[in-house]
Amino acid sequence: MRALYKVLIVDDEMLIRQGIINYIDWEREGFQIVGEASNGKEALRMIEKVEPHILITDIVMPDLDGTELVKLSKAKYPEMEIIVLSSFENFDYVRSTFQNGVADYILKPKLNGEELIKTLRRIAPATKGTAKKTVSLEEVLEKRIQGYTLPSHEEQMIKDFPYDQFFLAGICWVDDDKEGEVLERFMDLGPEKKSLLLPQNESDFQVLLINFPAEQQLSVKQNLIHLTNEYHESGLNAASLISMPFSSIDELKSVYENSLVKLHNYLFYLSGETVLIDGELPEPEKASPFRLSQFIELFKQKKFDTAIASLEKHVEQLTRDYKQDIFEFKSWLENIIFNVLVLLGNMKYDVEELEQEKYQYFADINEAKDAKSAIAQFDDFLGAVQSLLANHTKADRSPGIQALLDYIDEHYADSLSLGALAEHFHYNPSYLSSYFSTHFHIGFSDYLNHVRIAKAKEMLDTSTVSVNQVSEMVGYGEPSYFCKVFKRMEGMSPGRYRKKVQQRCEDE
Repeated sequence: MRALYKVLIVDDEMLIRQGIINYIDWEREGFQIVGEASNGKEALRMIEKVEPHILITDIVMPDLDGTELVKLSKAKYPEMEIIVLSSFENFDYVRSTFQNGVADYILKPKLNGEELIKTLRRIAPATKGTAKKTVSLEEVLEKRIQGYTLPSHEEQMIKDFPYDQFFLAGICWVDDDKEGEVLERFMDLGPEKKSLLLPQNESDFQVLLINFPAEQQLSVKQNLIHLTNEYHESGLNAASLISMPFSSIDELKSVYENSLVKLHNYLFYLSGETVLIDGELPEPEKASPFRLSQFIELFKQKKFDTAIASLEKHVEQLTRDYKQDIFEFKSWLENIIFNVLVLLGNMKYDVEELEQEKYQYFADINEAKDAKSAIAQFDDFLGAVQSLLANHTKADRSPGIQALLDYIDEHYADSLSLGALAEHFHYNPSYLSSYFSTHFHIGFSDYLNHVRIAKAKEMLDTSTVSVNQVSEMVGYGEPSYFCKVFKRMEGMSPGRYRKKVQQRCEDE
C-alpha cells in the first residue's frame, strides 16, 4: 500500500476547517488529515509533532498570521509544501508569501472539492516522504528568480559557476516546431561558456543563463545577435533579449525583473526589432497628454474627422514611448472606445450593434501580443464608427441637400453664395442657413471655408505650386485672406504647414 501524504489544516474559522475536511475523500485520493489548528502558533507546534508533507493555511489569523507562519515553517521545514487560502482583498499578502516558498494559493470564494484536489495533485509529486527532493541546478535558479528562500544545500549549488560574468537572455516568439532546434543552438555558444535553460515560469519567453569569462562579454553578445538575425532572415519568428551583464549570481532575481522582464515589455512596442539589448536602446519619445475634453467637444460639434484624426495622431505618438506600461496603454484604448460610444449614444446615434461588439474589441485588445495588434483592433473600431456616421449622415439628408453638398464639393473654387445656391436648388435661403447651423454647427461661409482649406491642404501635400497659386485654385481672390483663413483653421500658415509635411516625409 502506498504511503499517504500528510496534510495539516490551519484556519481560525472552524467551519472553514470542517468544510475542507469534508470536501473530498482524503484517503482515496492519497492524503491523510493529520491535524487542524486555529492559529499560527498552534500550527507551529503541530508541525513539529506530526511533520506534515502539506500545509493548508489561511492568511489572516490571530496570534501569528499566515504570512509569518509560512516564513517560519519554510525556514525550518523547506521540503514541506504550502497552500495558502485567501480572499480577494488579501491577495497582496499572498503575493508576499510566494517569496518564502508557497507552492500555490486558492481564493476562498473558489474553494471547493474539485479545486482543492486539483491543487493537491499538482504539488503532491514534489513531496516524497520526508526525504529531500533532488532538484536540478536549473530548477534552483528558477526558484531564486521567483524569490524563494533556498535551503543551504541548494544555495551552495548556485555558488559553483566556473566564470565571473553572466548574461540573462530571453528567446521570444519561436515557432513551436523549431523551438528545440533554436534553443539548442542558443545554448551552444562555444567553449568557455556555460549556458543553462531555465524552466518555464509562466512567461512567454524562454530564459537562458549564460556564464562566461569577462573578456568574452562582447563575443557572447555578438553570437546572440548573429544567431537571432540568422533565424529572422530565414523567416523564423524569433527575437532575443539581452540583459545587462552581472558578476554575482546573487543579482539573478534583480536582473531578471529589472532588465530582462523590462526588455520583454519594451518588445510589445518594438515588435519590429529582432534584438533588444539593455543599455543600448534609444530614448523613448514621450507623447504629449491627450486632450480628452477637446476631443469630446469636437465630437459634440460633429467635427468627427478632426476628432478622429487627432486621436489617430496621439495613438501613433503613444507607440513611440516603449517604456509606457502595457496595461495602461491597452486601458487607454479601451477607455476611448467607451467614451466614443457614450458620446454617440448621447447624440442619439444608433450604437446598439457597436455596444454589443465592444466587449470583443476589449478582449482582442487585452490579448494583443504587441502594440500593432492592439492598434489594429482599435482601428477596426474607428472604421466601424466612421461607417456608422457616414450611413447616419446620408440617411439624415434629403436627395436635394446631398446634391447641393456634392455641388459645393465640385465647384468650391467658384464664387458661391448661399442665396445663389438656394435659388439654384429651390430652397428658401433661411431654411438653408438654418440647415448648416443645425447639422454642421457652423454657417454656410465657414462650411465653404472648411471645404476649400481641405482641398488646399491636399495641394500643399502633393504638389509644388506656390501658396499664391493654391489660394487662387481653391477660390480665394486675395492670398492674404487665404493665409488668414488657413491659419485660423489649422493653427499655422500654409507655408509652415507645407514645411511640416515635408519634414515628416523626410523623417519617415
